[in-house]
Amino acid sequence: MNISFRKILLPFSLVAALVSGGCGNKPAGETADNMADTSAVKEPAKKPGEVQKYSQVPSPGEMFSFIKQLGNKAKDDVTQLNSPENLKKYNDNKSKALNFGIYSADLLFCSTFNHGAEALKYFVNIKKLGDDIGISTAINEQTATRISNNISNPDSLANISNDLYFTTFDHLESNDRGNTLAMVMAGGWVESIYMVTSMEPVYKKDSPVITRVAEQKYTLENLMDFMKKYEKDPDVASVLKQLDNLKAEFDKIEDAKGPAAITVKKGKKILGGGSTGIAVTADQYKAIVEKTMAIRKMMTQN
Repeated sequence: MNISFRKILLPFSLVAALVSGGCGNKPAGETADNMADTSAVKEPAKKPGEVQKYSQVPSPGEMFSFIKQLGNKAKDDVTQLNSPENLKKYNDNKSKALNFGIYSADLLFCSTFNHGAEALKYFVNIKKLGDDIGISTAINEQTATRISNNISNPDSLANISNDLYFTTFDHLESNDRGNTLAMVMAGGWVESIYMVTSMEPVYKKDSPVITRVAEQKYTLENLMDFMKKYEKDPDVASVLKQLDNLKAEFDKIEDAKGPAAITVKKGKKILGGGSTGIAVTADQYKAIVEKTMAIRKMMTQN
């Protein structure tokens, strides 16, 4: 997905006011309902020969939207998210970039599952980390206002959070910050897998959640291929090493069988429509859950 965005510096005082004051004061006659954000994340038409930059590593929001459709009750639990209080632990560029991605995924989780007040907290942390790693201009004042006006509107809040997620990607790539982007993407992906496996920690045969986790085998390959472009950076290399341990578990899962379940396009494996037929065993799933948890712990505890 490739989206163009206006880049306006967000005053931190405004963000702090949003968290301390909830929705804040609105002009006379305006309410949260009639100010609801109805915009959606739209994919612009591709120009001939143009390659979409992020389509091979989906936003965590796509995973959470899938879980929402299933009606999983675990979506009501926010205790598994990375605590906003952990922000003070992140004092180096590596941990800041990884947890920018992790907190971005947490924002998407809160937005998708109607945890508006929690979403504001994660937005504040994203803003702080964005300032620290030099991408504050990718987070604009309009986003803060939209979040404030839509904390009780999960569909709009999810659209806004996805906007913000891809704004960051666009900014980092446009400014030749591929090494930072690689770590942001890794943090966001790991957090989304951690959250989904936390919702379904025990293997269940024919579970659509577990099947979706197994399909991440291909997403992980694409993510690591992107990261390898920047593996001369020691921080990226260290994260790649962690992910390689997880990939070893995913590689034990048999490739999908069936008509056009997996296609290869421009060297990337892409899931096709319908059932993939991918098979994961109880032992394989348990190993993936445990490895994901260990990597996520290292990232969040620094």
